[in-house]
Amino acid sequence: MNLHKNILSKLFRVIQLPPEILLRKISRILCRRIKSSFQKLRDRKAGSFASNYPEETLNTYFQPISPDLISNWYENLIGSNNNYLDHCFDVLGSGWINVRHGIDCRGLKGYRYDMRKGIEPDHEGNWLEGIICPTNLKESQKIWQLIYEIPDAQAHIIAPYIPIDWHRDVKSGYRWSESAWYGDIPIAPCPGVDIKVPWELARMQHLVQLAVASCVATNRTKTAGRQENKRYISPQKYSMEFRNQILDFISTNPPRYGVNWTISMEVAIRSSNWLIAYDIFRIKGTKFDREFNKIFVRSIYEHGLHIINNLEWNEEQRTNHYLANIVGLLFIAAYLPSSAEIDAWMAFAVQEIIKEALAQFYADGGNFEASTSYHRFSAEMLTYAIALLLSLSNDKLDALRRYNHRIHRVYPKLKRGPLTFYRLPDSDVQSPISPEIIQRIEKIAEFAIHITKPTGQIVQIGDNDSGRFVKIQPIFRKTTVASAKEKYANLKGYNHLPDQSEYSEEDILDHRSLVAAINGLFGKKEFGQFTGNSFIETELIQKMTGGIRLPSCQRNGAKPSAKHVRIDSGKIMHDLIIQSERLNRPRKQVANLRITDEHFFNTFELIGYPDFGIYIYRNDQFYLLIRCGPVGQNGFGGHAHNDQLSIELQIDLKDIAVDPGTYLYTPLSDLRNQYRSVSAHYGPQLADSREPGRLDLSLFQLPEQANSEC
Repeated sequence: MNLHKNILSKLFRVIQLPPEILLRKISRILCRRIKSSFQKLRDRKAGSFASNYPEETLNTYFQPISPDLISNWYENLIGSNNNYLDHCFDVLGSGWINVRHGIDCRGLKGYRYDMRKGIEPDHEGNWLEGIICPTNLKESQKIWQLIYEIPDAQAHIIAPYIPIDWHRDVKSGYRWSESAWYGDIPIAPCPGVDIKVPWELARMQHLVQLAVASCVATNRTKTAGRQENKRYISPQKYSMEFRNQILDFISTNPPRYGVNWTISMEVAIRSSNWLIAYDIFRIKGTKFDREFNKIFVRSIYEHGLHIINNLEWNEEQRTNHYLANIVGLLFIAAYLPSSAEIDAWMAFAVQEIIKEALAQFYADGGNFEASTSYHRFSAEMLTYAIALLLSLSNDKLDALRRYNHRIHRVYPKLKRGPLTFYRLPDSDVQSPISPEIIQRIEKIAEFAIHITKPTGQIVQIGDNDSGRFVKIQPIFRKTTVASAKEKYANLKGYNHLPDQSEYSEEDILDHRSLVAAINGLFGKKEFGQFTGNSFIETELIQKMTGGIRLPSCQRNGAKPSAKHVRIDSGKIMHDLIIQSERLNRPRKQVANLRITDEHFFNTFELIGYPDFGIYIYRNDQFYLLIRCGPVGQNGFGGHAHNDQLSIELQIDLKDIAVDPGTYLYTPLSDLRNQYRSVSAHYGPQLADSREPGRLDLSLFQLPEQANSEC
C-alpha cells in the first residue's frame, strides 16, 4: 500500500516538471548512483574511516555562563540528567528506558519484533566482531579501547561502561544492522517500525545538557559546602560520560554504516550538538586527552564529508532537511581549522543559508512548512547559524572573501567569491547577514509569541515530530510514572520504572526557548517579557556574539506587520451568519459561551499571518485561532493537515477546541492519515465524509485543493 502511494506521489510530481528540469534531474540521479556505487565498493574494500583529516585544535565560540542562571536550570533538569548518565532516554514517547543491547521492547500497536541479541562487552572490543564491517573492525576496536571505566563512589568499585544500542527502535524492538551500508538501509522495513526513534537518540542532544550541568557542578564544587555538594554530581563524571558516549557512537557507527548515517539532516544535527557540547565543556575548563581529541576531530570532519556529498537538495523545493544540512556544515566548517576544502564548505553553507532563510520563512515570520512545530525546528537552525556567523573570527570572515569556488563539485554550485557583506547599522561590524534576514528573524520571534496560548503552549498546526536543532534548556514537568501512564496511551504496559517513581515529562509545546535565543541577538524588552529571565539561551548567545545587537525593524516606531491585517467588512460577516442560521443539525454545531466580565471585549487584539495562514483573536482570558491559508512547501503540503477553516479555542486557560497534533509518521500509515484527516480537527466537514485534500498520494503530500479563503 505504501509502495503504491510512493509511486503515485512520484509520478504526480514528475508530470508537473518542465522537460529541461526533468532531464537535469535524471542526469544527476544517474551520476549520484554511479558515484554511490564506487563509494560503497571503496568502503567495503578499504574501510570508511577517513585517512586524511585535520589534526589541529578546534575553534571555540561559546563563553562562560552566569553560575546563578545555570544553577536554576540545574534544579529543573537534575532528574533527566541523571537518566542520561544511566543511559535512560525518553525517545519520542517511549517512556524513560535504559537503551542497552538485548532490552525487551513493549511493541507498537501489537507490532513487536524480538531482535534481542545478547552481547558481552569487553575492554578490548572483541564483542564487536561479527557486528562491525570487517574492514572497519580494527579501527572500531581501537576506538572502543579508549573508553574509560566508570568509578562508582558509593559502591567503591570501578564499573564497566555499558554500550548504548544506537541501532534499535526501542518501541517496536526492530533493529537495523551496524554493518549495513547507509544507502541500503530500509526506511520502513516492517509495519510498526519507526526509523525516527534511533535517529532521535543519535542526535545526542542530551550531551549539551550534560555540558551545561557540568558548569553548575564545577561552580558548586568550588563554592558549596560538603553537605550541599551531595546533591551535585562531580563535573568529571559529566565530561567522562560525554567522552565515553562519543567514543561508543563512533566505534559502533563507522562512517556511512548503519541507520544513523542514512539521512544527512541527522548527521548535521548530531555534529552540531557534539560541537556545542564540546565547546561548553572546554569553556568551563575541561581538558580532553589527545587520543580522544584526535578521534573527535576526525569524526567531525567525516560528518562534514558525508553532508557535502549527500546534500538533501532539490532543484524545485528544499525543506528543513536541506536547511539542517547547510547549518550543520556551517558549524563543522567554523570549528575546523581553515583549509581550502573547509573554507569552500563554509562559503557554500553561508551562501545557501542566506538563500534558504528567505525561501523557507515568509515575510510575516511564519515557516513555509505549514507547521507551527517545524517553525521552531527551522527557526532554531537559523538563529544559531546567525549567532555563529556573528561570532566568526577575522580569519574565518576573510575565508568568505577569498575561497576557491572550483573546489566545490556538487550541486548546487558555489558562486565565485567574495560573498556579499553588510554593515550592521550603528556599528562597524560587517557580516553576510542581510537587513532582510535580520527583519525576518525578528518576525519569526513575534510569530512564536503570537501562536502561544495563555497557558504557555503553542497551537499545533500541521505536523509535529518533536524535532529540535539543539536542546539547551528543555522544559520538564515533574510527575509520577502512574500519572504519566494515565495521561498517555502510548505508555500502556510501561514497566521500566515503578509507578511511584518520579517521571520527567517534556513539554514540547513550550517554545519560549526559541524566543529566548532570538532575544540573545536583539535584546528586546518585549521578547524578554515573554520568556522571563530564566532561560540560558539568551545569555549564551549574547556572550557568543560578544554583545552584538541586531537592529529591530520597529525601532523607528513601526508596529509588527502581523497586526496590520484587514478582515472584510461587517456586511460579509452578517451574511455569513445568516447563511449559517439556515443550516440544520447535524450540519452545524453551536456552543454558547457565557461571558461575565464586562471588560472582556475591550482588550482584544486581532493578529493575522496571511502568508502562513492563521488569524488570531485574543486577550488574557480568550484565545481563538482560525486556520486559513496555504498547505505549505510551495503547494506540496508535506507537513500539512486537512485543517482548513479549523479553530483552536481556549477560554480561562481551558482548552475548548484543540488540534490533537501528530501521532506517528511512517510506522502505521492509517494512523498517520487519521491524524492528518479533517475529522481530527475542529473544522467544516463535507456531508459525504470526503477529505478536502487527497491523503492517498503519499504520507508526506497534501495537494492544495481545499482553497479556503479569508
